[in-house]
Amino acid sequence: MQNTMPKHYLWAIGEGIKTYRPGEMIVDRYQVEDDQILLDTQPEEMPQMPKEIPGEIEPYLRLFPYRLHIPQVFGILSVTEKKGTREIWLLEGGPIDANSGSIMPDIPTAWKDATPMRQLNWLWQMAQLWQPLNVQKVASSLLNSENLRVEGQLVRLLELQADRKSLTLQHLGRFWQKWARNAHPAVEKFLKQLFHQMIAGEIHNTDRLIGQLDRALEILGRSQIRKIHIATATDTGPNRSNNEDACYPPSKTPISCPPSNKTVAIVCDGIGGQERGEEASELAIKVLYQNLQNISEEGDPLSITTKLEESAYAANDAIYERNDNEQRQGRQRMGTTLVMALAHLHELYITHIGDSRAYWITPTRCYQVTLDDDVATRQVRLGYSLYHDAVNQVASGALVQALGVTASTSLHPTVQRFPIDEDSIFLICSDGLSDRNRVEEYWQTEILPLLQGKTNLATVRDRLIEIANVTNGHDNVTVALVYYQVTDKDQITELSLPPVKVQHLKLQKSRKNSEFNSSDSQFFDNKPKNFPYDSEYKSGWFYLLGILILLVLGGILAYFLSPLAKELTPPWPVKSPNSSTVAANTEKPSQQPNPTSSPSLSLDIGSFILINHSDRSQEKLHEPIELLDNTTNKKVIGIVSNGSILQVTRKVTRKSNQSEETWLELQVFCLTETPSNIEPELSNVLQPKEKGWIEQAKIESNLDVIILERNSEKLDGCVED
Repeated sequence: MQNTMPKHYLWAIGEGIKTYRPGEMIVDRYQVEDDQILLDTQPEEMPQMPKEIPGEIEPYLRLFPYRLHIPQVFGILSVTEKKGTREIWLLEGGPIDANSGSIMPDIPTAWKDATPMRQLNWLWQMAQLWQPLNVQKVASSLLNSENLRVEGQLVRLLELQADRKSLTLQHLGRFWQKWARNAHPAVEKFLKQLFHQMIAGEIHNTDRLIGQLDRALEILGRSQIRKIHIATATDTGPNRSNNEDACYPPSKTPISCPPSNKTVAIVCDGIGGQERGEEASELAIKVLYQNLQNISEEGDPLSITTKLEESAYAANDAIYERNDNEQRQGRQRMGTTLVMALAHLHELYITHIGDSRAYWITPTRCYQVTLDDDVATRQVRLGYSLYHDAVNQVASGALVQALGVTASTSLHPTVQRFPIDEDSIFLICSDGLSDRNRVEEYWQTEILPLLQGKTNLATVRDRLIEIANVTNGHDNVTVALVYYQVTDKDQITELSLPPVKVQHLKLQKSRKNSEFNSSDSQFFDNKPKNFPYDSEYKSGWFYLLGILILLVLGGILAYFLSPLAKELTPPWPVKSPNSSTVAANTEKPSQQPNPTSSPSLSLDIGSFILINHSDRSQEKLHEPIELLDNTTNKKVIGIVSNGSILQVTRKVTRKSNQSEETWLELQVFCLTETPSNIEPELSNVLQPKEKGWIEQAKIESNLDVIILERNSEKLDGCVED
C-alpha cells in the first residue's frame, strides 16, 4: 500500500504575516491555519525564490548541517499592501505535527514528565547547538522557552532569533536553572550542581559542558538494556547489468547483539558512470571493517569519532593508491560513497561521505540525518541560495567528495552521534532507494509498523528493495536497517558526578579536571553523605593542600639554594618542540639548549599546542603561523593568533621529491586571550572550531609553540570566542 505524502505545514516569519488571520488564503496557495502556521495546498509546486539572501536569513543557510534541529527556508512571499510591499519568509521542517498542524510541546511543558535520560539528552543537544548558533549570533534562540520545542527525543527550534548582546554559557546556565526543580530525582542533584558551575563561570566552554553531560549520559545509560538488530540487502535492480553497491553485514546476513564494534552497518555505492565502481565499494567495506576492530568497548566519544574518521581515511587511501598504481586518470578512477552506522553504548554514530543517506525513524517522524556532499548542498552551506533553488541548478547533484577520488588530506568525512533513549530505527541506503523522496513517501506504511511490533526486520528490508525497484528502478539499490531497542531496568539510582575543578584566575591556582572512577560507587548513592561538600571532607582537603604548599615551597628553596639541586632538577612539565621543556610563564634562558637534548615530541592525534609569542616573535609579524586548506594546493585559510590553543585532529605523511613530509591538521580549540594588535593585512584570524593544515616541521622549529599536557592549567583557562 502506498503512503500518501504528509501535509506540508510551514512556519511564517516577517512583518507581512501579521496582517492575516486564520482561514485566509495567501496568493491562492497558502492557507493560514493559526498565527504563523500556513498549510501549503500546492506542495508539488516550486515556491517563490528571493533575488538575494538578506543578512537575517543567512544564518539559516549557514546552519544547514543542523537542520535536524533548525527549520530551513522554503521560500518567500512578497505581499503587496496599501503601505507598500511586505515580505513573508516561509520555513519548512519545523516542529509542527504533520497530521494536526499543531506546534509540538515546549520544553518546560514536557520536561516534568520526561525520563532522566531524556532530560539529559535534551540538554546535551542544546549544548551541541550553542557554539554554532553563537558564531552566527543567534544563540538567543536557545534562551526562549516558546521557541524551544521537543519532538520525542529531539529538541527543535521554531525559528532563529538574532542576538542583541554577546552571550556566554552563564546565560545558558541561568536559563536552564529554572528547570532544576522539576528535574527527575535521579538527575536533580547533578543538574543543580552543573547549572551552578555554569553560572559561576566554572564551566565556560561547550566542550567541557558536553563532556560533563556525556559522562552523565553514559553512567545513567547503564540503567537501560540495549540490543541492536541489523538487516541488510543489495540488489542489481531491473535496469542494470552489474551491481556497484556493497554492504556490511553481507546481504541478508542478520545480526542481533548488544552495542559493540560488531554492531555496524555499512553501505557503499560505487560512483555511477566510472569504471570498476563495484571494486571500490567492496574494497572500502573490507578496509572499514578491519579498522573498526580496533575500536575499544570503553572508548570515549572523541576517540570513537577519531577512529571512525581514521577508518574513512584508510579506505580512501586504499582506493586512491590502487587508482595510482593502475595509472587511472579522470573518469577511469574508481570511487565510492559511504554511509556507516555504529552502535556504541547509549549512542549511534553515523559516518558519511557522498550522497548515500541515513534516515532516523521515530514514532512521530522520519528525519534525514545526513547531507548529500553535492554542489547543491555546498551552495546552501555557503549562504548563496535556498535549497529548493540550488537543487534546480545545472549539475546540482554532482558530488564534491567521495572515497578514493582525492588524497585523504582533502577529504572531510562527517561523523555525527545520537544519544538514543527509546526504540529507534536507522535506515541507511544508496540513492537507488532515496531518489525521488521514496523514503519520505513510504516510511509510515513500511517502516513504522516495525516500531509498533506489527512486522519484522527482514520483511521491511525486502519490501524496501521491492519499492526501490518498482518505483525507481534506474539504479542498484542497497539498504541496511539498524533497529535500536531500549529497555529500562526496574530501578534508577541517583546520579552524582564530581564537580568540575577549574582554574581560579584571581588566586593563580590551577586544578586538574576531575576524572571518573571506573567504579559506580563514585557516582551513585553509596558515597558519604553530602559528598563532596561535607565539613570533614573540606578540612581533610585543606590539610592536604597545606602539606602540598609546604612541599612546593621547600622544592623552590632547594632549587635556588642548592647547586646540586639545580643540576639534578628536570625542566618544568610543559613541552616545547624546539628545545627542552619550559614553563609557559617563565623567562626563556639567554642561551639555547643543545637541540640534541630535546625530549621526544608529542604531536600525535588529540594532543594540544599553545601559541605563545615571545618578544622576538612579536617583531616578526610578517611571518605568522598560517594554516592551509590542504597539503597540495596550499592555499592559506587563516592565521593563528597569539594565545590560541590548537588540537591535532589528523596526521598524514606524503612523499615529495623522494622525501617524506609529515602534515598536521590543526583545529583551533579555544583562545586564551582576545586577538589584538593585528596588522590589517593579517586580519583573517582563525576562530575556535576552524581547521587547517601545516607541516609538522614548521611546528617543531617554531619557538612560539608549546606542547601542552592534557591536564594543563592552560586548558582550564580556555575561553571560546
